[in-house]
Amino acid sequence: MRSTLVHARALRGVRTNTATLLAAACLALTSVAAGAQEKGGSMTYLSSNIPGLNPLHSAFEVGLVSSQIFASLVRLGEDNRPIPYLAESFSVSDDGLAYTFNLAKNATFHDGKPVTAADVAFSLGVVQKHHRFGPQMFGPVEKVETPDDHTVVFRLSKRHGPLLVAATTPRQLPIMPKHVYGEGDFMKHPAHKNPVGSGPFVLKEFKTDQYYIVERNPNHFVEGKPHLDQIIYKLVKDKTARRIGLQRNEFQLADASGVMRLTDIDEFKKVEHLALTEMKSVSGSSIVLEFNNREGPLSNKLVRQAIAYGIDRAYISNVLHAGYTKPSQGPLPFTNIFDNPDITGYPYDVDKANALLDEAGYPAGDDGVRFELGLIYIGQPFRPDLNSVPGEYIAQTLKNIGIKVNQEPMAGFAAWGKRIAAWNFDMSLNWPGDKVDPAVGVSRLYVCDNIKKQAYTNTSGYCKEEVDALFAQAAEEADFDKRQALYDEVSEILIEDMPMNWLFDVVGQWFHHKDMYLPSYGWGEAWDLVYWKTPQ
Repeated sequence: MRSTLVHARALRGVRTNTATLLAAACLALTSVAAGAQEKGGSMTYLSSNIPGLNPLHSAFEVGLVSSQIFASLVRLGEDNRPIPYLAESFSVSDDGLAYTFNLAKNATFHDGKPVTAADVAFSLGVVQKHHRFGPQMFGPVEKVETPDDHTVVFRLSKRHGPLLVAATTPRQLPIMPKHVYGEGDFMKHPAHKNPVGSGPFVLKEFKTDQYYIVERNPNHFVEGKPHLDQIIYKLVKDKTARRIGLQRNEFQLADASGVMRLTDIDEFKKVEHLALTEMKSVSGSSIVLEFNNREGPLSNKLVRQAIAYGIDRAYISNVLHAGYTKPSQGPLPFTNIFDNPDITGYPYDVDKANALLDEAGYPAGDDGVRFELGLIYIGQPFRPDLNSVPGEYIAQTLKNIGIKVNQEPMAGFAAWGKRIAAWNFDMSLNWPGDKVDPAVGVSRLYVCDNIKKQAYTNTSGYCKEEVDALFAQAAEEADFDKRQALYDEVSEILIEDMPMNWLFDVVGQWFHHKDMYLPSYGWGEAWDLVYWKTPQ
C-alpha cells in the first residue's frame, strides 16, 4: 500500500501537456486489456441496499451503480494519477485559475443525444448546489465558458488544487444531460428512476429491494469497453444467504466487510474459486465516533478527550477485526496522500480518562455512572464490523469511565441519515470517505460554513476560525511540502479539540472470482475494465 502512496504524491502540481496525457491514457487502458482472453459474460455483485439511483446520493452502494451509468471528465489511472476519459484531453493554466477540458467528440448519452459542453456546465452547477461537499470540490469555480460544443473552461476565483482529483469520479461530478435533468427539483427528479448518462453501462431493469441490472452500452465513447455484457447487483440482506451464495459462486464480486465478519475472511480465502484483493486506492476512509458538540457533556472538550482515552482502538482493529483494519491516528486515514505517521491520537488510558471527567465536573454517582449518552449507528445486517461491533464495544468500554451508553441501532442508511441530518444525536458512528484530497473529503467535516442538516457534512457543529483558515490556505497552496505542514498543523488542533474520535481506518478487501480481473486502483468503481480471464 505504501508504494502506491508514493506514486500518489505526484498528483500535486499537475502541469502536463495534452500529448503526454493522451499517451498515459492509452498506456493505462491497453495495459489493462492486454491480458484479457475472453470478452463478454456477466458479473453478479453482492449488494445489501441500493436506495435509489440519484447519482448524488451519498450511499456507497448507490455509487457503485451510478458510476457505471454516468461518466466523469477524467479518471484515475493505474498509478492513481488523473488521465483523460470523457474529456479526451485537458490542461491547466500556469496560474492555476483555468482548467480546460476537450470532450470526446463521439460521446453520446444513452438516449443517443451528444454530450456537449453545455451538459458539463449544467452538471457542475447541480453538483455545486446539491452535492454534500460540492463547495469543497468546486466552490472556487465562479464561471464556466463553453466556446464550442466540445470545449469547457472552468474559471476559478482562486487556486484550488483538489479540483482535478474531484473530477475523476461520477460519484463527485457525474456528467448529466441537461435536456433530461434541466427542469424541476433535481434531488426529486423522476429521471432518477431510470437515469440517463453516458457511462459504459445502461440501466436495463430493476426490482426494488431485489436487484438492479445494467448492460453494456454499445455506443460507449471508449472503443472496446466495457468488457462485460452486464452487471447484476443482487440485494441480499440475509447473512447466511450471502455467505452460502459467495461459496457457491452465485456472486463473483463482494466487498468482504459487507458479506462477513472480518474475523471470517481467512476462512473464505480457502474457497477454491475465490481470490481476495486489497484495494490500492489512495481514497481511504475511517470509521469515526462523531460527537454532537452543541450541548450537554459533549460540548466540553475535556469530555470528548476522555472518551478518546477510554477507547482502545488497537483492540478494535487487532482483535475485533482480526487485523483487517488499522487503528486511526487522526483526521487523515493512513491512505491519504498527506498522512503523517508521526501524528498519533490518544493512547488507551482509563486513569487519564477518569481524571479528565473529574476535572470537567462530572463525578461518578453511587452507581458509578457520571452521565448517559445515546449512540446511533446503522444496525445489522449492514456491515456489522463497521457499525454494531464497534458500537457494542464502545458501550461496554465506556462503562469503565462512568459513561452509560444507550445504543440506538438504526434500520438502514435512510433512518441513520435522517437522525444525523437533524442533529438529533449525542454520538454517532459515521463513515466519511477522505476523497483523496483533504480539501475535498476531510475539511468538509470541520469547517464552519459546512454545518448543514445533511449527512456527511459538518453535522457535529464544530466551528473554529483558525481551523477554517488553515484548511482554506492548504486548499490554495500549490507546494506539496507547505500543504503537508498546514495539514499537520490542522490535524494537531483537531486532535486537541476532538470534535470526533477517529476509531479505525477501513482497508478495502474485495472477494472476487479468481478468473476475473478486478482493477484495484482508482476509486474501485472502474468496472468497465473488469473482464474474465478465461471463458465463462
